[in-house]
Amino acid sequence: MFFSHTYQEIEQNRAFYLHMYDASHQLVQIDQVMDWHQLYKKLKVYYPQRIGRPTADPVVLIKILMIQMLEGFRSVRFTCKQVQQNATYRWFLGISPFQKVPDHSTISKFLSNRLGGPAFWQELFCDHLRAIDQEGFLSHDIWVADETELKANANKRKREVYYTQTTVQEEENLEFINEFRERYGKKPLRAKKEKNVLKRVNQSPVDADARLSVKHEKRGRFAYFEHRVVDALHNFIIASEVTAANIPGHQVLPAQLDHLRELFGRYGTEIALDSGYYNARFIKKIFSRKIFAYIAYRRIPVKEHPQCRRTQFRRIKEDLYACPCGVPFYYRTTTRKGAHEFKPPKGSCQGCPFAKKPGEDRVLRLSIHQETYNELRQQRLSLRGKILRSVRPSTVELSFAHSKELHGLRYARYRGVQKVKTQVLMTAIIQNLKKWAKLRSLQKIGLHLTSHIIEGSV
Repeated sequence: MFFSHTYQEIEQNRAFYLHMYDASHQLVQIDQVMDWHQLYKKLKVYYPQRIGRPTADPVVLIKILMIQMLEGFRSVRFTCKQVQQNATYRWFLGISPFQKVPDHSTISKFLSNRLGGPAFWQELFCDHLRAIDQEGFLSHDIWVADETELKANANKRKREVYYTQTTVQEEENLEFINEFRERYGKKPLRAKKEKNVLKRVNQSPVDADARLSVKHEKRGRFAYFEHRVVDALHNFIIASEVTAANIPGHQVLPAQLDHLRELFGRYGTEIALDSGYYNARFIKKIFSRKIFAYIAYRRIPVKEHPQCRRTQFRRIKEDLYACPCGVPFYYRTTTRKGAHEFKPPKGSCQGCPFAKKPGEDRVLRLSIHQETYNELRQQRLSLRGKILRSVRPSTVELSFAHSKELHGLRYARYRGVQKVKTQVLMTAIIQNLKKWAKLRSLQKIGLHLTSHIIEGSV
Protein backbone atom coordinates (compact mmCIF):
# COMPACT_ATOMS: atom_id res chain seq x y z
CA MET A 1 0.00 0.00 0.00
CA PHE A 2 1.32 3.42 -0.98
CA PHE A 3 2.47 5.55 1.96
CA SER A 4 3.88 9.07 2.10
CA HIS A 5 4.65 11.65 4.76
CA THR A 6 2.45 14.73 4.81
CA TYR A 7 3.88 18.23 4.51
CA GLN A 8 3.02 18.94 8.16
CA GLU A 9 4.85 15.80 9.34
CA ILE A 10 7.95 16.72 7.38
CA GLU A 11 8.02 20.23 8.84
CA GLN A 12 7.53 18.90 12.37
CA ASN A 13 10.40 16.44 11.91
CA ARG A 14 12.68 19.12 10.49
CA ALA A 15 12.11 21.27 13.55
CA PHE A 16 14.23 18.79 15.55
CA TYR A 17 17.29 19.69 13.42
CA LEU A 18 16.76 23.45 13.45
CA HIS A 19 20.09 24.16 15.21
CA MET A 20 21.99 21.16 13.79
CA TYR A 21 21.65 21.21 10.00
CA ASP A 22 23.79 23.25 7.59
CA ALA A 23 21.52 25.87 6.03
CA SER A 24 24.09 26.61 3.29
CA HIS A 25 24.29 22.99 2.10
CA GLN A 26 23.41 22.26 -1.53
CA LEU A 27 20.64 19.88 -0.44
CA VAL A 28 18.82 22.78 1.22
CA GLN A 29 18.87 24.73 -2.06
CA ILE A 30 17.80 21.65 -4.05
CA ASP A 31 14.89 21.11 -1.65
CA GLN A 32 13.58 24.58 -2.52
CA VAL A 33 13.80 23.89 -6.26
CA MET A 34 12.21 20.44 -6.35
CA ASP A 35 8.45 20.03 -6.74
CA TRP A 36 7.91 17.16 -4.30
CA HIS A 37 4.13 17.12 -4.75
CA GLN A 38 4.54 16.45 -8.48
CA LEU A 39 7.10 13.76 -7.68
CA TYR A 40 4.58 12.01 -5.41
CA LYS A 41 2.11 11.89 -8.30
CA LYS A 42 4.69 10.31 -10.60
CA LEU A 43 5.63 7.67 -8.02
CA LYS A 44 2.06 6.74 -7.16
CA VAL A 45 1.71 5.07 -10.56
CA TYR A 46 4.27 2.45 -9.49
CA TYR A 47 2.11 1.40 -6.50
CA PRO A 48 -1.12 0.04 -8.00
CA GLN A 49 -2.14 -2.00 -4.90
CA ARG A 50 -4.39 -0.23 -2.42
CA ILE A 51 -4.24 -2.93 0.28
CA GLY A 52 -1.45 -4.49 2.31
CA ARG A 53 1.30 -3.25 4.58
CA PRO A 54 2.32 0.42 4.14
CA THR A 55 5.46 0.83 2.07
CA ALA A 56 8.50 2.92 2.83
CA ASP A 57 7.98 6.50 1.68
CA PRO A 58 9.19 6.41 -1.97
CA VAL A 59 10.21 10.09 -1.92
CA VAL A 60 12.52 9.34 1.02
CA LEU A 61 14.12 6.58 -1.08
CA ILE A 62 14.50 9.00 -4.00
CA LYS A 63 16.12 11.55 -1.68
CA ILE A 64 18.65 8.98 -0.43
CA LEU A 65 19.60 8.20 -4.04
CA MET A 66 19.96 11.94 -4.70
CA ILE A 67 22.30 12.23 -1.70
CA GLN A 68 24.37 9.35 -3.07
CA MET A 69 24.73 11.00 -6.49
CA LEU A 70 25.38 14.46 -5.06
CA GLU A 71 28.19 13.30 -2.77
CA GLY A 72 29.56 10.64 -5.15
CA PHE A 73 29.21 7.75 -2.69
CA ARG A 74 30.07 4.39 -4.24
CA SER A 75 27.29 2.28 -2.64
CA VAL A 76 23.80 2.63 -1.19
CA ARG A 77 24.94 0.81 1.95
CA PHE A 78 27.56 3.48 2.68
CA THR A 79 25.05 6.23 1.86
CA CYS A 80 22.59 4.90 4.44
CA LYS A 81 25.32 4.89 7.09
CA GLN A 82 26.13 8.52 6.32
CA VAL A 83 22.46 9.51 6.44
CA GLN A 84 22.11 7.83 9.83
CA GLN A 85 24.69 10.14 11.43
CA ASN A 86 24.38 13.38 9.42
CA ALA A 87 21.82 15.94 10.62
CA THR A 88 21.64 17.79 7.29
CA TYR A 89 20.88 14.56 5.42
CA ARG A 90 18.13 13.66 7.90
CA TRP A 91 16.69 17.18 7.62
CA PHE A 92 16.58 16.76 3.83
CA LEU A 93 14.74 13.43 4.17
CA GLY A 94 12.25 14.94 6.61
CA ILE A 95 12.40 12.04 9.10
CA SER A 96 12.42 12.35 12.89
CA PRO A 97 15.54 11.65 15.00
CA PHE A 98 13.81 8.53 16.38
CA GLN A 99 12.98 7.08 12.96
CA LYS A 100 15.23 4.47 11.39
CA VAL A 101 16.76 5.16 8.00
CA PRO A 102 15.46 2.72 5.34
CA ASP A 103 17.69 -0.29 4.81
CA HIS A 104 19.99 -0.34 1.80
CA SER A 105 18.29 -3.48 0.46
CA THR A 106 14.93 -1.66 0.45
CA ILE A 107 16.42 1.08 -1.74
CA SER A 108 18.05 -1.42 -4.09
CA LYS A 109 14.79 -3.36 -4.51
CA PHE A 110 12.90 -0.11 -5.05
CA LEU A 111 15.35 0.95 -7.77
CA SER A 112 15.49 -2.39 -9.61
CA ASN A 113 12.04 -3.94 -9.04
CA ARG A 114 9.66 -1.06 -8.40
CA LEU A 115 10.95 1.52 -10.90
CA GLY A 116 12.34 -1.21 -13.14
CA GLY A 117 14.45 0.90 -15.50
CA PRO A 118 15.38 4.40 -16.64
CA ALA A 119 11.88 5.45 -17.79
CA PHE A 120 11.01 7.25 -14.53
CA TRP A 121 14.34 9.07 -14.43
CA GLN A 122 14.08 10.05 -18.09
CA GLU A 123 10.65 11.55 -17.50
CA LEU A 124 11.88 13.44 -14.42
CA PHE A 125 14.93 14.66 -16.36
CA CYS A 126 12.75 16.03 -19.17
CA ASP A 127 10.33 17.71 -16.74
CA HIS A 128 13.21 19.57 -15.13
CA LEU A 129 14.48 20.70 -18.52
CA ARG A 130 11.06 22.09 -19.47
CA ALA A 131 10.86 24.02 -16.21
CA ILE A 132 14.41 25.35 -16.59
CA ASP A 133 13.65 26.40 -20.16
CA GLN A 134 10.48 28.21 -19.10
CA GLU A 135 12.49 30.25 -16.60
CA GLY A 136 14.88 31.29 -19.39
CA PHE A 137 18.03 29.60 -18.12
CA LEU A 138 18.51 27.43 -21.23
CA SER A 139 20.01 28.70 -24.47
CA HIS A 140 19.14 27.27 -27.88
CA ASP A 141 21.80 29.25 -29.71
CA ILE A 142 24.81 27.00 -29.04
CA TRP A 143 24.81 23.33 -28.09
CA VAL A 144 27.92 21.26 -27.45
CA ALA A 145 28.07 17.46 -27.67
CA ASP A 146 30.67 14.83 -26.89
CA GLU A 147 31.07 11.30 -25.55
CA THR A 148 33.01 9.88 -22.63
CA GLU A 149 33.96 6.43 -21.43
CA LEU A 150 32.54 4.77 -18.32
CA LYS A 151 34.50 1.79 -17.09
CA ALA A 152 32.14 -1.17 -16.78
CA ASN A 153 31.77 -3.21 -13.61
CA ALA A 154 33.57 -6.17 -15.20
CA ASN A 155 37.03 -7.74 -15.12
CA LYS A 156 38.91 -6.88 -18.31
CA ARG A 157 40.98 -10.09 -18.10
CA LYS A 158 38.01 -12.46 -18.11
CA ARG A 159 36.58 -12.56 -21.60
CA GLU A 160 34.27 -14.83 -23.51
CA VAL A 161 34.75 -15.03 -27.26
CA TYR A 162 31.87 -15.95 -29.54
CA TYR A 163 31.09 -15.48 -33.22
CA THR A 164 27.98 -13.94 -34.68
CA GLN A 165 26.83 -14.12 -38.27
CA THR A 166 26.31 -10.68 -39.77
CA THR A 167 25.18 -9.62 -43.23
CA VAL A 168 27.44 -7.29 -45.19
CA GLN A 169 25.24 -5.12 -47.39
CA GLU A 170 26.14 -3.02 -50.41
CA GLU A 171 27.27 0.52 -49.75
CA GLU A 172 24.56 3.20 -49.75
CA ASN A 173 26.75 5.39 -51.97
CA LEU A 174 26.69 3.04 -54.97
CA GLU A 175 23.86 4.93 -56.69
CA PHE A 176 25.72 8.23 -56.25
CA ILE A 177 28.98 6.64 -57.50
CA ASN A 178 27.31 5.24 -60.64
CA GLU A 179 25.70 8.60 -61.39
CA PHE A 180 29.14 10.21 -61.41
CA ARG A 181 30.67 7.41 -63.49
CA GLU A 182 27.95 7.56 -66.14
CA ARG A 183 28.43 11.31 -66.44
CA TYR A 184 31.97 10.68 -67.73
CA GLY A 185 31.19 7.62 -69.85
CA LYS A 186 32.22 4.94 -67.34
CA LYS A 187 30.37 1.69 -66.91
CA PRO A 188 28.17 1.59 -63.78
CA LEU A 189 29.28 -0.73 -61.01
CA ARG A 190 27.11 -3.75 -60.29
CA ALA A 191 25.68 -4.22 -56.84
CA LYS A 192 27.34 -7.00 -54.91
CA LYS A 193 25.32 -9.76 -53.36
CA GLU A 194 24.85 -9.72 -49.62
CA LYS A 195 27.47 -11.79 -47.83
CA ASN A 196 27.19 -13.51 -44.48
CA VAL A 197 30.40 -13.25 -42.48
CA LEU A 198 31.40 -14.37 -39.01
CA LYS A 199 32.22 -11.56 -36.63
CA ARG A 200 34.36 -12.13 -33.54
CA VAL A 201 32.94 -10.56 -30.38
CA ASN A 202 34.60 -10.25 -26.97
CA GLN A 203 32.08 -10.31 -24.14
CA SER A 204 32.27 -10.15 -20.38
CA PRO A 205 30.77 -13.13 -18.52
CA VAL A 206 29.14 -10.79 -15.97
CA ASP A 207 28.07 -7.85 -18.17
CA ALA A 208 26.91 -8.88 -21.62
CA ASP A 209 26.11 -5.31 -22.74
CA ALA A 210 29.60 -3.87 -22.21
CA ARG A 211 32.15 -3.90 -25.03
CA LEU A 212 35.91 -3.52 -25.26
CA SER A 213 37.32 0.00 -25.50
CA VAL A 214 40.93 0.76 -26.39
CA LYS A 215 40.72 4.50 -25.68
CA HIS A 216 42.81 4.35 -22.51
CA GLU A 217 44.29 0.85 -22.52
CA LYS A 218 46.04 -0.83 -25.41
CA ARG A 219 44.71 -4.29 -24.57
CA GLY A 220 41.25 -2.87 -24.01
CA ARG A 221 38.79 -2.87 -21.14
CA PHE A 222 35.03 -3.32 -20.92
CA ALA A 223 33.25 0.01 -20.94
CA TYR A 224 30.21 2.05 -21.93
CA PHE A 225 29.96 5.37 -23.77
CA GLU A 226 27.86 8.23 -22.48
CA HIS A 227 26.79 10.62 -25.25
CA ARG A 228 25.99 14.04 -23.78
CA VAL A 229 24.65 17.34 -25.11
CA VAL A 230 24.91 20.55 -23.06
CA ASP A 231 23.94 24.15 -23.69
CA ALA A 232 26.67 26.77 -23.80
CA LEU A 233 24.99 29.35 -21.56
CA HIS A 234 24.98 27.66 -18.13
CA ASN A 235 26.23 24.18 -19.09
CA PHE A 236 22.94 22.39 -18.37
CA ILE A 237 22.82 18.77 -19.52
CA ILE A 238 19.98 18.62 -22.06
CA ALA A 239 20.48 15.12 -23.48
CA SER A 240 22.23 11.95 -22.33
CA GLU A 241 22.39 8.48 -23.85
CA VAL A 242 24.34 5.34 -22.89
CA THR A 243 25.57 2.75 -25.39
CA ALA A 244 28.17 0.03 -25.57
CA ALA A 245 31.74 1.19 -26.18
CA ASN A 246 31.69 0.11 -29.83
CA ILE A 247 29.02 2.62 -30.94
CA PRO A 248 30.47 6.01 -31.99
CA GLY A 249 28.85 9.32 -31.20
CA HIS A 250 27.95 10.27 -34.78
CA GLN A 251 25.48 7.35 -34.86
CA VAL A 252 23.68 8.54 -31.71
CA LEU A 253 23.63 12.34 -31.96
CA PRO A 254 21.01 12.73 -34.78
CA ALA A 255 18.42 10.88 -32.69
CA GLN A 256 19.32 13.05 -29.68
CA LEU A 257 18.83 16.22 -31.73
CA ASP A 258 15.41 15.01 -32.91
CA HIS A 259 14.43 14.27 -29.32
CA LEU A 260 15.48 17.78 -28.28
CA ARG A 261 13.35 19.22 -31.06
CA GLU A 262 10.33 17.35 -29.68
CA LEU A 263 11.19 18.60 -26.19
CA PHE A 264 11.85 22.28 -27.00
CA GLY A 265 10.09 22.67 -30.35
CA ARG A 266 13.25 23.58 -32.29
CA TYR A 267 16.82 22.60 -33.07
CA GLY A 268 19.81 24.46 -31.74
CA THR A 269 21.19 27.16 -34.01
CA GLU A 270 24.83 26.04 -33.72
CA ILE A 271 26.64 22.99 -32.41
CA ALA A 272 30.31 22.37 -31.54
CA LEU A 273 31.81 18.88 -31.85
CA ASP A 274 35.21 17.22 -31.76
CA SER A 275 36.93 15.27 -34.55
CA GLY A 276 35.19 12.02 -33.60
CA TYR A 277 32.10 13.29 -35.42
CA TYR A 278 33.99 13.95 -38.68
CA ASN A 279 31.81 11.69 -40.83
CA ALA A 280 30.25 12.63 -44.16
CA ARG A 281 26.94 10.85 -43.60
CA PHE A 282 26.57 12.51 -40.19
CA ILE A 283 27.55 15.94 -41.55
CA LYS A 284 24.81 15.73 -44.18
CA LYS A 285 22.25 14.95 -41.47
CA ILE A 286 23.39 18.02 -39.53
CA PHE A 287 23.19 20.24 -42.63
CA SER A 288 19.71 18.89 -43.45
CA ARG A 289 18.56 20.11 -40.02
CA LYS A 290 19.85 23.65 -40.80
CA ILE A 291 22.38 23.62 -37.95
CA PHE A 292 25.67 25.51 -38.19
CA ALA A 293 28.30 22.96 -37.13
CA TYR A 294 31.88 23.29 -35.98
CA ILE A 295 33.61 19.91 -36.18
CA ALA A 296 37.34 19.70 -35.50
CA TYR A 297 39.41 18.42 -38.42
CA ARG A 298 40.30 14.75 -38.32
CA ARG A 299 43.80 14.07 -39.58
CA ILE A 300 43.79 10.86 -41.59
CA PRO A 301 47.30 9.34 -41.81
CA VAL A 302 48.48 9.34 -45.45
CA LYS A 303 51.93 9.00 -46.97
CA GLU A 304 52.18 12.31 -48.80
CA HIS A 305 55.02 14.73 -49.29
CA PRO A 306 54.55 17.87 -47.14
CA GLN A 307 54.82 20.03 -50.27
CA CYS A 308 52.39 17.94 -52.33
CA ARG A 309 49.38 17.26 -50.15
CA ARG A 310 45.96 16.81 -51.70
CA THR A 311 44.75 19.95 -49.93
CA GLN A 312 47.33 21.95 -51.93
CA PHE A 313 45.89 20.94 -55.30
CA ARG A 314 43.92 23.66 -57.10
CA ARG A 315 40.57 22.84 -58.64
CA ILE A 316 40.34 24.09 -62.23
CA LYS A 317 37.16 22.27 -63.25
CA GLU A 318 35.13 19.42 -61.86
CA ASP A 319 37.28 16.91 -63.74
CA LEU A 320 40.60 18.79 -63.64
CA TYR A 321 43.00 19.65 -60.81
CA ALA A 322 46.48 21.16 -60.82
CA CYS A 323 49.26 20.07 -58.46
CA PRO A 324 51.58 22.59 -56.69
CA CYS A 325 54.03 22.25 -59.59
CA GLY A 326 51.34 23.10 -62.16
CA VAL A 327 50.94 19.57 -63.64
CA PRO A 328 47.31 18.90 -64.73
CA PHE A 329 45.50 15.92 -63.16
CA TYR A 330 42.56 14.59 -65.18
CA TYR A 331 39.63 12.54 -63.93
CA ARG A 332 40.03 8.82 -64.58
CA THR A 333 37.45 6.86 -62.55
CA THR A 334 35.44 6.56 -59.34
CA THR A 335 36.12 3.47 -57.24
CA ARG A 336 33.64 1.33 -55.36
CA LYS A 337 35.12 2.59 -52.09
CA GLY A 338 33.91 6.09 -52.88
CA ALA A 339 37.04 7.86 -54.16
CA HIS A 340 37.51 9.94 -57.32
CA GLU A 341 40.88 9.21 -58.96
CA PHE A 342 42.74 11.90 -60.91
CA LYS A 343 45.93 11.08 -62.83
CA PRO A 344 48.42 13.23 -64.81
CA PRO A 345 49.65 12.42 -68.32
CA LYS A 346 52.02 9.45 -68.15
CA GLY A 347 55.55 10.44 -67.15
CA SER A 348 54.60 13.93 -65.93
CA CYS A 349 55.96 13.31 -62.44
CA GLN A 350 59.45 12.20 -63.55
CA GLY A 351 62.05 14.43 -61.98
CA CYS A 352 59.55 15.96 -59.57
CA PRO A 353 61.23 16.64 -56.18
CA PHE A 354 57.98 15.76 -54.40
CA ALA A 355 57.47 12.35 -56.02
CA LYS A 356 56.99 9.45 -53.61
CA LYS A 357 59.04 7.08 -55.78
CA PRO A 358 61.29 7.99 -58.73
CA GLY A 359 59.55 7.38 -62.05
CA GLU A 360 56.13 6.82 -60.48
CA ASP A 361 53.24 9.17 -61.24
CA ARG A 362 51.14 10.59 -58.42
CA VAL A 363 47.46 9.58 -58.11
CA LEU A 364 45.12 12.14 -56.54
CA ARG A 365 42.23 10.54 -54.65
CA LEU A 366 39.32 12.66 -53.42
CA SER A 367 36.22 11.53 -51.55
CA ILE A 368 32.87 11.55 -53.29
CA HIS A 369 31.71 13.66 -50.34
CA GLN A 370 34.43 16.27 -50.90
CA GLU A 371 31.90 19.07 -51.40
CA THR A 372 30.39 18.29 -48.00
CA TYR A 373 33.84 18.36 -46.40
CA ASN A 374 34.64 21.66 -48.16
CA GLU A 375 31.46 23.27 -46.83
CA LEU A 376 32.31 22.05 -43.35
CA ARG A 377 35.84 23.42 -43.71
CA GLN A 378 34.48 26.87 -44.58
CA GLN A 379 32.36 26.84 -41.44
CA ARG A 380 35.27 25.64 -39.33
CA LEU A 381 37.63 28.39 -40.56
CA SER A 382 35.02 31.15 -40.32
CA LEU A 383 34.97 33.62 -37.44
CA ARG A 384 31.94 31.91 -35.94
CA GLY A 385 33.66 28.53 -36.17
CA LYS A 386 36.72 29.83 -34.34
CA ILE A 387 34.48 31.11 -31.56
CA LEU A 388 32.75 27.74 -31.26
CA ARG A 389 36.15 26.07 -31.07
CA SER A 390 36.89 27.86 -27.80
CA VAL A 391 33.52 26.88 -26.29
CA ARG A 392 34.02 23.11 -25.95
CA PRO A 393 36.65 22.99 -23.12
CA SER A 394 34.56 25.14 -20.78
CA THR A 395 31.24 23.39 -21.43
CA VAL A 396 30.94 19.70 -22.18
CA GLU A 397 34.47 18.82 -21.05
CA LEU A 398 33.87 20.64 -17.76
CA SER A 399 30.53 18.86 -17.38
CA PHE A 400 32.22 15.46 -17.77
CA ALA A 401 34.91 16.50 -15.28
CA HIS A 402 32.32 17.40 -12.65
CA SER A 403 30.45 14.14 -13.23
CA LYS A 404 33.57 12.06 -12.72
CA GLU A 405 35.35 13.99 -9.98
CA LEU A 406 32.37 15.08 -7.87
CA HIS A 407 29.60 12.58 -8.57
CA GLY A 408 31.39 9.26 -9.08
CA LEU A 409 30.56 8.76 -12.77
CA ARG A 410 34.02 7.53 -13.67
CA TYR A 411 32.84 3.94 -13.14
CA ALA A 412 29.57 2.15 -13.82
CA ARG A 413 28.15 0.91 -10.52
CA TYR A 414 25.61 -1.37 -12.17
CA ARG A 415 25.67 -3.98 -14.91
CA GLY A 416 23.60 -3.76 -18.05
CA VAL A 417 23.04 -0.79 -20.31
CA GLN A 418 19.61 0.06 -18.84
CA LYS A 419 20.90 0.18 -15.26
CA VAL A 420 23.96 2.21 -16.29
CA LYS A 421 21.63 4.64 -18.05
CA THR A 422 19.73 4.99 -14.77
CA GLN A 423 22.97 5.95 -13.01
CA VAL A 424 23.84 8.47 -15.73
CA LEU A 425 20.38 10.08 -15.65
CA MET A 426 20.46 10.41 -11.85
CA THR A 427 23.83 12.13 -12.10
CA ALA A 428 22.56 14.46 -14.85
CA ILE A 429 19.50 15.37 -12.75
CA ILE A 430 21.67 16.25 -9.76
CA GLN A 431 24.03 18.39 -11.84
CA ASN A 432 21.11 20.30 -13.36
CA LEU A 433 19.47 20.79 -9.96
CA LYS A 434 22.69 22.25 -8.54
CA LYS A 435 22.91 24.83 -11.33
CA TRP A 436 19.20 25.56 -11.22
CA ALA A 437 19.29 26.19 -7.46
CA LYS A 438 22.33 28.44 -7.83
CA LEU A 439 20.67 30.55 -10.53
CA ARG A 440 17.49 30.81 -8.46
CA SER A 441 19.51 32.07 -5.48
CA LEU A 442 21.19 34.70 -7.68
CA GLN A 443 17.79 35.92 -8.82
CA LYS A 444 16.89 36.71 -5.21
CA ILE A 445 19.71 39.26 -5.05
CA GLY A 446 18.74 40.80 -8.40
CA LEU A 447 21.10 38.96 -10.75
CA HIS A 448 19.07 37.47 -13.61
CA LEU A 449 21.35 35.28 -15.74
CA THR A 450 18.75 34.27 -18.31
CA SER A 451 19.11 33.74 -22.04
CA HIS A 452 17.16 36.91 -22.80
CA ILE A 453 17.24 40.38 -21.27
CA ILE A 454 14.46 40.93 -18.76
CA GLU A 455 13.50 44.59 -18.65
CA GLY A 456 13.15 45.96 -15.16
CA SER A 457 14.60 42.87 -13.51
CA VAL A 458 17.30 44.84 -11.69
